[in-house]
Amino acid sequence: MKLVAKLIEWGVNAFGFLLAKIPHRAFLVCVDGLALLMAWLDKRRFLDGLANLNFVYGESLSECEKKEIIKRCYRNFAFILLEGIRVVYIPKQTYQKKFEIVDEHYLQDSLKANGSAVLMGIHFGYWEAMATILPDRCAGYHLASLGRLTDYEAINRLIISRREACGVKLINKKGAFKHLLKMYNKGNALAGILVDQNISPGEGVWVEFFGKKASHTTIASILSRRFQIDIVPVLIDFNQDYSKFQIKLYPPIRSDFTKDSDMDIQETTQKQADLTEAMIRENPSSWFWFHKRWKSSYPEIYQHSS
Repeated sequence: MKLVAKLIEWGVNAFGFLLAKIPHRAFLVCVDGLALLMAWLDKRRFLDGLANLNFVYGESLSECEKKEIIKRCYRNFAFILLEGIRVVYIPKQTYQKKFEIVDEHYLQDSLKANGSAVLMGIHFGYWEAMATILPDRCAGYHLASLGRLTDYEAINRLIISRREACGVKLINKKGAFKHLLKMYNKGNALAGILVDQNISPGEGVWVEFFGKKASHTTIASILSRRFQIDIVPVLIDFNQDYSKFQIKLYPPIRSDFTKDSDMDIQETTQKQADLTEAMIRENPSSWFWFHKRWKSSYPEIYQHSS
């Protein structure tokens, strides 16, 4: 099995090297080809995405508009996968020129004032760039990102190698909180946390999201309250052909520290949900609509894929 894992890793790395050397137009052909293949093979994602869009927008969006958003989602997903394979083979200076950073001072001011911060991200646009671009802007800090590992060694090795190529430690979501506490107790910590997925109700709190009840992780809120640090939201979007990216940072969210810790956490988490909704409404086609975001509260809307 180790030999098979090695062969897969070598094959993916060779493919990534090739993708990094071909012209951008040829790379887009690969992106579009993979998107078409995924759309053909994985109908479940289409049905889940359509269920989410119907649930959120109802008839305010036409069926054609919803399908166009889902089509873009497949293309975005294909780009994320292929860019993740090739990014380590792109010269750093060439790669960094693709990015524009807006309002970076929100993050730098928070780090200067408090020593540590939490980066709040969502599955929007080129979210993986949190681990490839921002580390160079935060030298001297303990950097980490949360990620979900798989049951396959070869895939896990690739995930870890890509995430940690720029000095960002990958923390497995399973059992992540104890590692985060240890990290933030040391100070000078900055962890990126994606907050827009469904979780089991016992692991978070209920919030209102697009006017619907949804479960929401409290990890960022707890870290903010416990260490009295800022949660700095960040959004990384791309243009139509994935040649340019904009990293936009938002005013920090910070937990109160009152006698009612539950209320502090609830209010801070709702603020994250509100901002996430506003981000998505601004450009729906850049969000990853394939997640079963309302599974804990409205499982019936996903019954098509059970």
